[in-house]
Amino acid sequence: MTRKWTATGLDFEALRHAIEHRDPDAMLGFYAENARLNIVNASTPHAPPFELHGKAEIAKHLRVVFGQKTSHRVTRQIFSGDRVTFLEACDYQDGDRVWVETTLEVRGGRIVRQVDLVTWGARPDGQDGAGRGPPGHLLRSEHAPEKEDHR
Repeated sequence: MTRKWTATGLDFEALRHAIEHRDPDAMLGFYAENARLNIVNASTPHAPPFELHGKAEIAKHLRVVFGQKTSHRVTRQIFSGDRVTFLEACDYQDGDRVWVETTLEVRGGRIVRQVDLVTWGARPDGQDGAGRGPPGHLLRSEHAPEKEDHR
């Protein structure tokens, strides 16, 4: 596997591999002990985000997310200073699809803050998705500003 290191020391290809292979233990290695994760539902963007504080809470969440029978595909990554943004497509066996726009704030090679913007069914850019509606699954995701395809 080719490594893609960001300016902040994050090995993005290893992160992508952990996400796409649904490996919560590998994912946890990317988080700082005091990391924060905010999850925003795109259909209710003005509602308070679901918040997780610390690696232990994030660990529980990742084990639930990656314990589900889904496929995960990471695309459209952008590296900008101490931030990494990307789009993650999550496909469920029942045909539901969830899109997660993620922004990571990275310091010293570790994720210190993550914001996920979760959209069910249709892609965040307005293109039609494969899902039939909200699957009711809690997913890890993050809000991402502009996206570009660098793959």
